[in-house]
Amino acid sequence: MSVQYGKLCYLLLIEHFGEVVGKVAENLQWGPKPLSFIVSATGISTIKVKKALSVLIQYGFVLFERGKVSWLAEYTLLQEKIMLILRYPKYLTLTKNKFGIEAQMLLEEVLNNGNIVGSRAIINVFKRAKEDLELKHVTLITLRNSLHSLISSNFLMRCAYPTPEENSEGNVPKLTVTESELYKSPDINMKIISEIEVGKTTENPGDNSVYWKVNFDRFHQDMRDEVMINAMRRRFDDSAADLLKHLLQLMYLRTDPWAGESNPVPILELKELISKKSGNPYLLQYFEQYIKIMEEDCSRFISRTSETSSSQVIVNLSKAFYQLSCTAIENIVDQRFGSKASRIFRLVCAKKYVEQEQIQQLAMITDKEAKQITYKLLQENFIQMQELRKPTAGSGPNKSFFLFHVDINLVVHMVIGICHKAVFNILTRRRSERTDHKRLMEKNEHVESLIQSMREQEGTDEDQLKALIDDWMTPPERTLLESVKKMIEKLQLAEIQIDSTLFLLQLFSYYQCINMPKVNTGKKK
Repeated sequence: MSVQYGKLCYLLLIEHFGEVVGKVAENLQWGPKPLSFIVSATGISTIKVKKALSVLIQYGFVLFERGKVSWLAEYTLLQEKIMLILRYPKYLTLTKNKFGIEAQMLLEEVLNNGNIVGSRAIINVFKRAKEDLELKHVTLITLRNSLHSLISSNFLMRCAYPTPEENSEGNVPKLTVTESELYKSPDINMKIISEIEVGKTTENPGDNSVYWKVNFDRFHQDMRDEVMINAMRRRFDDSAADLLKHLLQLMYLRTDPWAGESNPVPILELKELISKKSGNPYLLQYFEQYIKIMEEDCSRFISRTSETSSSQVIVNLSKAFYQLSCTAIENIVDQRFGSKASRIFRLVCAKKYVEQEQIQQLAMITDKEAKQITYKLLQENFIQMQELRKPTAGSGPNKSFFLFHVDINLVVHMVIGICHKAVFNILTRRRSERTDHKRLMEKNEHVESLIQSMREQEGTDEDQLKALIDDWMTPPERTLLESVKKMIEKLQLAEIQIDSTLFLLQLFSYYQCINMPKVNTGKKK
């Protein structure tokens, strides 16, 4: 990965875990290292480095294994796991929409701890809920049911830590959890949990040795489906989005969730599912027409095996994200260089290889302006140029000609780097805003806590509270505080939007990798 990518990971870690953890991770970004090397390179005491490594391991940001040369443990940094911190708010929102507020609070508890025992998560969330008047309906039973829902839906999985024992194959460590037990719900004694919550006992509720962590792939699967469904809704309407939603549900019954192309799904089975669960008579009435227009659309989200009534439908995930990524890059070109530049970029993508004169004619732009825009895109690496020699030409200026084309893999890689740099700038600006106005924000928090405590007391008048606020915070301070809050909110919104673009481009890169032909090395098995 690039240096900018490492700087972004470092900034994310120091924002959430502090300077020591950030420095230890920064030292590990260049490759696996044992403990002694980390201590000598960072200049931090051994105790602090050990604590930092334990934190990084607990949250899944670092893996450790026995070194290839010596018996010392070597620590490896997983930068892609650190980048998922940007996506935590989306995970929480998705969980709330799907399972409710109790599941969201449980997931938040797991994310805050990296991994945690299920009963301990239930108790911690219940204590938080008791302090909030809006969450008085939350009980230990509802939290237990929400935990089981998250586990049964594979959003939470057991932690499979390696043991130091050796198996018959040599020095390969055993895993404490088998694959069949990863999503097995624990048997929790709710009576003991209720007694632990009030401090009557410290007994084992039945799951003290079972730790749970977030299954990010399951979240990404739902987020990927949401991207496709929303794209279909924008392309056509809600009925088309509803059709694709039910088609994806049937796809999972017969296809690996992350396959580039689904196995065929019978159209009759899809229509039957829609009639049972959709409740959309308009979609049922024009079912065949929706299938036809979605199949013939240039996005190629789906394709049909034949035109008969017993035909089957295939979901083309790799083609879908190719088209979505091209559209996203077109929007980026439009924002940076204007609508004419995005028109030229779209034209070159469609024509594969095109000459300069063809660009001027097909894009309907003047010669001078078309050349300026084309070479600006070439300079910024959004399009590429290839020289071809004429076989019949001898020498001179006409012996070769130039074709413009788009290397979409190269462009996606470049845009991902731009997104990383943008997120880094956002985090830096947000940190600067908080540092520059630290005293004002601390004063505001102190005033709000005092007002909250006074409101909880009986007989407190709102007019009196307003007068106290005017005495504690001057008008210029309130104006400055409001502007700082608005700036931070804008930066947070920009961060979420950039991460959405990153997620889309990463899905494109993933499907490109699985569709690449394997190279025959000539080695015998």
